[in-house]
Amino acid sequence: MTDELLNHPGALTGDVRPTASYTLRVNGVERPVTDAWIGESLLYVLRERLGLAGAKDGCEQGECGACSVQVDGQLVNGCLVPAALAADSEIGTVEGLSGAGGASDVQQALADSGAVQCGYCTPGLAMAVHDLLQRNHRPGEVEARQALCGNLCRCTGYRGALAAVQAVADAREAALEAELDAAEQAAAAGPAAEQPAPAAAPPPQPDQGGELPLYADSELWHEADQLIPAQPQGETPRAGGYAYPPTPPHGTAVPADWQHGPAGTDPFGTAPAGTDPFGTATYQDAGAYDGTVYATDGYGAQYPGYDATPAHGIRLPEDENA
Repeated sequence: MTDELLNHPGALTGDVRPTASYTLRVNGVERPVTDAWIGESLLYVLRERLGLAGAKDGCEQGECGACSVQVDGQLVNGCLVPAALAADSEIGTVEGLSGAGGASDVQQALADSGAVQCGYCTPGLAMAVHDLLQRNHRPGEVEARQALCGNLCRCTGYRGALAAVQAVADAREAALEAELDAAEQAAAAGPAAEQPAPAAAPPPQPDQGGELPLYADSELWHEADQLIPAQPQGETPRAGGYAYPPTPPHGTAVPADWQHGPAGTDPFGTAPAGTDPFGTATYQDAGAYDGTVYATDGYGAQYPGYDATPAHGIRLPEDENA
């Protein structure tokens, strides 16, 4: 920068470099940057303005890999990227690898394999291994060497870092297989374990209305509500209703003496002998039956003079229809 620009009359401090304000999203957190020279590198802004000193300043030429970070999922050298160009991008640093204050599996594997000595290159190596395993869950040794070739280590070499890559890959694969096995077992036992028990049938409710049951000929049963109690034998039947129980079902045998003479009374016990069951007129015998026995009753042998009430749909003799 020339002396003329540095001593420009409009510059209060003699620094005429353009500045800008922007926001960097680092490890999921919005970090504002104000009045920063637009030429400042991402490495400089992370370390000096935002206080994230995990990435190291080694060569400032993109050769050592100590400043490796991720920008929108791509591994880059922070010293070569202008911070202003990374505004509104997702930036990942080594501080974002660890969770709940503990080391990540990559960081722990590097320590366990002896890949840490002075520690200056370790953050860049951790970011390189992390980026590799994100892209390739089971890298071979050649692929691991290619991924780490941009990170210089003058203390321990690379054997420990390569061993850390293999260890993390094995551990993650074993964890994934265990998770899949657990999911399969849960799916196999799920229907029997999660199926709700069948709801118990509601208890039968007592009859609250006291009504007679209704059948297909329910209009006949409604007449039963008008029944009057049975009368003692010999009394004149009461008007305005029935004085006998409902008619017996079809096929029920009736004694012959009730049908053909005053030897006894009707089976209901409500009307004098010799009268019809309605108690309204003297019973008139229609004549002797022809002895036909219907298939539904089977009483012809016991009562030869009467064959019982015929079933529905069977034609009656002529004299019975008269």
